[in-house]
Amino acid sequence: MRGARWVLAIVAWTGCTAALSVFGLDRAAALRDTLLTSTRGDPGAGPTASPSPSPGSPVILRTPGGNVIAGCAGDQVRVQYLSPAAGFHIENADRAPGPESRVTFKTDGHEVRVVVHCAADGPHADITVG
Repeated sequence: MRGARWVLAIVAWTGCTAALSVFGLDRAAALRDTLLTSTRGDPGAGPTASPSPSPGSPVILRTPGGNVIAGCAGDQVRVQYLSPAAGFHIENADRAPGPESRVTFKTDGHEVRVVVHCAADGPHADITVG
């Protein structure tokens, strides 16, 4: 009698485990399909344009000496962050808001001068490598 209870418990446990596994696999398949559709897009839908940043949004200006993150408010440029490239350091930086901002990245024997200014479509960098 006692052995029959164990057999019944094992059968019940196995049945529950199998049911949960099937439910879990079904949910995993549905999740996979949802993710694939969201990353590939709906095949029936036409192409969509990706939103472009607004002129006031900060952008990353990449230079050989490092990166400058800057944004514009009208014709005033505001440097928000400077990140020197590996081996470079910031020699000089003018981060105050104004019509232009200057930064110099330097390493042994090389110098990268960056002048950031605002245009109609956002910040731009003039880069001089010396």
